[in-house]
Amino acid sequence: MIAKEITGNIISQQYGDGKLNVPIAFEWFETDKKRMRKVAEDGTEFGIMVGRTIKDGDVLAETEDKRYFARIKTAQLIEIPVSSMKEMGRLCFELGNRHLSLKVENDRVLVPYDHPTMEYTKKIGYEPHIIEGGFDGFLIVKAHAGTGTIIPGTNKTTGDVAEEEQEAEADKEFPAEKAAGHLDVHAHDAGEGEPAEGHHCHCHEHGHNEPSGATEHHCHCHDHDHEHGEHTHEHEHTHEHHHDHAHTDETVDADHPYVLKPGEYEMNGVLHRPDGSHSHDGGRTWHTH
Repeated sequence: MIAKEITGNIISQQYGDGKLNVPIAFEWFETDKKRMRKVAEDGTEFGIMVGRTIKDGDVLAETEDKRYFARIKTAQLIEIPVSSMKEMGRLCFELGNRHLSLKVENDRVLVPYDHPTMEYTKKIGYEPHIIEGGFDGFLIVKAHAGTGTIIPGTNKTTGDVAEEEQEAEADKEFPAEKAAGHLDVHAHDAGEGEPAEGHHCHCHEHGHNEPSGATEHHCHCHDHDHEHGEHTHEHEHTHEHHHDHAHTDETVDADHPYVLKPGEYEMNGVLHRPDGSHSHDGGRTWHTH
């Protein structure tokens, strides 16, 4: 079955038609994927392509006697309490440089758990705790949607083109069955325990002149430029900002794209590894903050 739109929400709305509510389980990091394959609790297979972020309780499809809705799984989270705007600002600054998804509330920040982040927030003076809870409504910053180098004669980057090609490939997964309203599904999109990072909050603006030609734009209260090679820095003021580049894979190019390894994942055009390193140029150059 194809789910192409969200028609309601069983949490915020009441239904009196007697239909059986059947959940379709999602990990938090799957909720903004444009296309995916899922299996409902009753075994019904779905091609999900609603085109917007899925929220807990969203109704994705209905039959004569059933209503299929999204159930967002809970996750292990780091809860970081804050007591002032100054603490909040610095925390978002630090976590933004680590390319993490954030859920910001009045007196705390939530991020998906990983050990390096837990230890890092302790090191910089916060008191993080591990909790189990829902992770929705997190910040989605499209800071890296235009990664790569500008293609002459266009307003697109190589990263934009790569993303379009990925979407075109995804379209092929939903062929003639799309029009017929069903999909023969043989695989599950995301395995249990699959990591997820990608959306992140940035508070500064800087350019990185990498060997790949990739450029990053973030949102901070200051500007600074990095030129890697001789590794010179120009800053309007002093702060700690370290970049360690893991390596460059010379075998990766337009004709030989990078293949994700177990534990690695892609979000918003950025590739991530479990050790915290990430790549903005399709797996050719990996670096960590």
